[in-house]
Amino acid sequence: MELQSKPDTVRDEPLTWRTMTLLVKIGTVVIWVAFVLYLVFLLKLLLFSRALGSERSLNLIPFATISNYLFSDSAGVKRVAIGNILGNVVAFVPLGAFLPLLRRRIGMWSNLLIVVCASVSVELVQGIFGVGASDIDDVILNTLGGLVGILFFTLLRVLLRRWSRLIIVMAVLSLLAVPILSYLLFAIRLRM
Repeated sequence: MELQSKPDTVRDEPLTWRTMTLLVKIGTVVIWVAFVLYLVFLLKLLLFSRALGSERSLNLIPFATISNYLFSDSAGVKRVAIGNILGNVVAFVPLGAFLPLLRRRIGMWSNLLIVVCASVSVELVQGIFGVGASDIDDVILNTLGGLVGILFFTLLRVLLRRWSRLIIVMAVLSLLAVPILSYLLFAIRLRM
């Protein structure tokens, strides 16, 4: 008599809180804590690092700011450009990586749409309250970052093949990110 194991593949593993191992439960809690900490960091970075009304500008022309950065002759502008371009991409990579894990039943395009909506919302709030430049290029770069995160998650999912493994690996990556996020949140006063 041969015992059949429960399906443990990425697509059909029936992981519920009752069927998870203790390690996977701990991993799930770590992921949620890291995700909440990431959201707090993102809000501080994008909305609460400047005084209300300190900056208000609007750019609705795609790639105008990016091309200005890339083709400027000023060394100061180039330095700001690298930080702004990379910062906008990197800031949304975790969102793209967390969404498919936390919203498992939602497809890749739906998760990307959530990233786009989050980015547009941030730009609208920045424009309304004057706490940053509302720029379509930021939406493009943030979406690119979210897509990189989604693709990273998809690659991990293909390589690891089991949700339980995926949760543990994402929890470890989250644990590595938590000290960095904590440092950025509490030790650095963000100035833009």
